[in-house]
Amino acid sequence: MSSAGDLAKKRAFLLGCALLCATALPPARAQTAPRTIPLLLGDALDAKGKQKPMLAWRRKLFDQLEQELGVTFDIKVYPWPRAERNAREGAGLIFGLPKTPERERALRYSDAAASNTLWLVTRSDATFPFQRLYDLRGKTVGAVRGYSYGDEFERQRNRLFRVDEDIASRASRLQRLLLKRVDAVLLYQPSWETAPEIEANIRGFIAPYARELGIPPAVSLSVLPHPVQVENGQHFAIAPGQDDGLIERINAALARLRKTVATR
Repeated sequence: MSSAGDLAKKRAFLLGCALLCATALPPARAQTAPRTIPLLLGDALDAKGKQKPMLAWRRKLFDQLEQELGVTFDIKVYPWPRAERNAREGAGLIFGLPKTPERERALRYSDAAASNTLWLVTRSDATFPFQRLYDLRGKTVGAVRGYSYGDEFERQRNRLFRVDEDIASRASRLQRLLLKRVDAVLLYQPSWETAPEIEANIRGFIAPYARELGIPPAVSLSVLPHPVQVENGQHFAIAPGQDDGLIERINAALARLRKTVATR
């Protein structure tokens, strides 16, 4: 039978072995949470002024970049003027803000992550020939408040043609068109969509509103066949003081994603 002293020594020996084994094991790898990056977007509203769900292609792009970069985007949606102001003040990354020389002095832009085309929509009974901005002379054009449509458009704004600004609600702007408050509405669509495809979609979209407004059944909407702008790049951008290599990492990730698509 072991004495009390021998039992105590045995317990001490076993405890020492356990501690030795514990210190010999490599430390558990810390699970670091993905870096969270505020991502600022301009709003897109429905007919009731409520935020619309994010477009599927845009959600897919953000998901892919999160995986490529090992980050989490904290999406914050504002009216475009506020989103741009916040980005300039260093509140986060912004997506979809068109390039202008002045903005490129204030923000660091990524390569194009996607592209879109700018179209003109009219009432189907009030179309007109369009090839260049000069063809808008004397007309009233519906646009999103606070959004820029390129240098040449901005130079001619309220000089060659009048711009009627409204909230970022497609339904609201197209209803104003049906009611003849404007002669045409500017509409950005992904570059892979054709004018006939867009026209079919917006005719289906606006039909219930047209009935409510008492618009004659024969009247709908038309997309003019010649776009205002083509292949407008959609970029990420950030204030230079907040860019710790993020834009370069985004560019590299976009290149990898393009290569993956090209090899499928």
